Amino acid sequence: MRLGFGVVLRLAFAGLLGVLTEAAGIGLVGTATWMIVRAADRPPLAALAVAIASVRLFALLKGGIRYSERLAGHDVVLRVLASLRTRAFVALVDRRGVVPGDAPGDGRGIVRGDVSGDGRGVVPGDASGDGRGDVRGDVSGDGRGVVRGDVSGDGRGVVRGGASGDGRGDAFGDVRVVVRGDAPGGRRGVARGAAPGGRRGVVRGDVLGDRRGVVHGDVLSRVVSDVDAVQDLLLRAVLPAAVAALVGALTVAGFALVSTPAALLLLAGLLVAGVLLPLLARAMSSQSAELATARASVVESTVDITHGAAELLAFGAMPAALADASARGRRLARLETRAATVGGLIAAAAALVPAGSALAIALLVSGPSVPVLALIALTVGEVVVPLATASARQTEVRAAVRRVREFVDGVPEPSPSRPHPSEADVTRGDAAGGRWTRGRVDGVAESSSRPHPSDMGPVGGDAADGRRAGGFGDGVVVVESSSRRRSGDAGPVGRGVFDGRRVWPEAVSLRLEGVSARYPHGGRDVLSEVDLELPAGRRVAVVGASGSGKSTLLAVLAGGLEPTGGRVEGRPAGAEPWQVAGGVFADAHVFHATVRENLLLDRDGFTDDDLRAALGAAGLAEYGERLDELVGEDGGHLSGGQRQRLLLARALVDPPPVLLLDEPTEGLDQAAPAAVLATALRAAGERTVVVVTHRRADLAGFDEIVTVDDGRVTIVPGASGLLALT
Repeated sequence: MRLGFGVVLRLAFAGLLGVLTEAAGIGLVGTATWMIVRAADRPPLAALAVAIASVRLFALLKGGIRYSERLAGHDVVLRVLASLRTRAFVALVDRRGVVPGDAPGDGRGIVRGDVSGDGRGVVPGDASGDGRGDVRGDVSGDGRGVVRGDVSGDGRGVVRGGASGDGRGDAFGDVRVVVRGDAPGGRRGVARGAAPGGRRGVVRGDVLGDRRGVVHGDVLSRVVSDVDAVQDLLLRAVLPAAVAALVGALTVAGFALVSTPAALLLLAGLLVAGVLLPLLARAMSSQSAELATARASVVESTVDITHGAAELLAFGAMPAALADASARGRRLARLETRAATVGGLIAAAAALVPAGSALAIALLVSGPSVPVLALIALTVGEVVVPLATASARQTEVRAAVRRVREFVDGVPEPSPSRPHPSEADVTRGDAAGGRWTRGRVDGVAESSSRPHPSDMGPVGGDAADGRRAGGFGDGVVVVESSSRRRSGDAGPVGRGVFDGRRVWPEAVSLRLEGVSARYPHGGRDVLSEVDLELPAGRRVAVVGASGSGKSTLLAVLAGGLEPTGGRVEGRPAGAEPWQVAGGVFADAHVFHATVRENLLLDRDGFTDDDLRAALGAAGLAEYGERLDELVGEDGGHLSGGQRQRLLLARALVDPPPVLLLDEPTEGLDQAAPAAVLATALRAAGERTVVVVTHRRADLAGFDEIVTVDDGRVTIVPGASGLLALT
């Protein structure tokens, strides 16, 4: 951060006015003191006339020049602040929010070791700054490591609720719950406010409201608090130091003309108060550099909680966020108390030094001018007193100025993009439910959007017959593999459907046997001894009155609610419930992000054409060319029908083997629901589909209709069930 010549010139003019102000003050004190001493001899009034006039003149000059000095000083400082804030906003718009490491300028920033710019980061241990870090078990140094169940090398693992894969589920690293409606995204959770489930989110930054860039609260702190620190640097450090140095030098020179001992005593006092004490204050307050960071941290957490409340509540992370904000506030209070204590002690010592100089001159110097010299020494000492207090804050102020400089002038180093595999690696276990393994699918045609290993599914092997399974993948094939256990023996052969991104089990049939369920702290079961068969590829409609248990049934199927009795069978061994069943739920959340980010939920390997196809299937084709448009808090920029279609499109981007849709046509125009639902069912391909609906018109074409009444289900075939309801 450099000051232009015009700014330096204005600062010099303000400094000159400050010198003249202090000179007028010294002249006022010296003349008034001489007049009082001379008046003790009772001279003629004419002998005091010049002194009387001089006192009036110096008093007027001091007030007038002080006003001009304040006006000039604040004028130049406010000009600097205006220019600095303008540059900060320009930098913010140009880079959409910069955290060191945001080389592409897309505002996604960095999360402790993020070199790809996708906000995922690595984990603590990245000393080189290349983002490699030391994930548990990382022996290659690429930051991927091997964490519980993580054979894909992305460090995420497969621990339920473990965003980082270590299974600990810490508040801001691994979230233990899944947002209903986030089934395709899985339990990736919140990394300090990560809205879509990765580390992109609310905190590490949102200034433009797009959940990217620098931390929203951190930018607020940099643009407001840290920029204000520049004012303190100029008005309370640079100008006072320059004025004190010049006034002190001139006064010592004047004292030397009258009394050398007095000049030496004054010089000693000025050196102690103006040099030694500020250095001591700076040394004692070395930890005050943490204040700027701590203050920004408090602002950051406050803004995160305020603007990201919906996301934090959705992920169940609000208690942890509040606890974190409280801890940051307590830390800031401790630092401010320490800084205030140091400042008070330094200020007290600085105030005593000028008094000591004046007393020493009065006691050690003789002559008629001693009273005048002593009071002038006291006056000059007051000029250097503020330097000690200002120095105590300099570490903090310089840290704030450095943060502003990094934000405005910093040029981040370019970072390499995330590499794609050269061949379609397939991980996460065996489709037949065997051991977790690693392999690859040969014979898969290359596409423009290669899959990332972390998003692939359970099986590896040779491509077989091409079989369309629906969804918007790059081509679907059936694959087989045999997993090899540690003992070297071949495991069971598994089959799965590879859709270009992950290998799903070829067919999933779920069965509920005597399932009862209730919500936490609920007084009674919402579902009671439910028996339900969901064969692979079956289309099932669920109807019933509000509060009868329809949404609860979907929650049990998706694994979001554990049964209190009975069991759910049919899930492949080693698979999480959300990997098998998921879709659109009544309380699904729309993030304050772009259309693209709401569809992807941090999933990789999907092209814009895939997203447009999903939007078209959901009846939202007009947003196919507006993928980077923000949708607002909880979809506030969308109508109710558009919001519902967006959630449906999210589920259709990468549908699981069992697609669950809770009121997918709610809020749509009267003519639209049938067409949208029919298109969605076609897009689901041969997957099992369970649809909860209140609309009888939606029931046509379903294989079965399940009626839920007070927690109990009645199952009838589709045609007869439709006739019974009509």
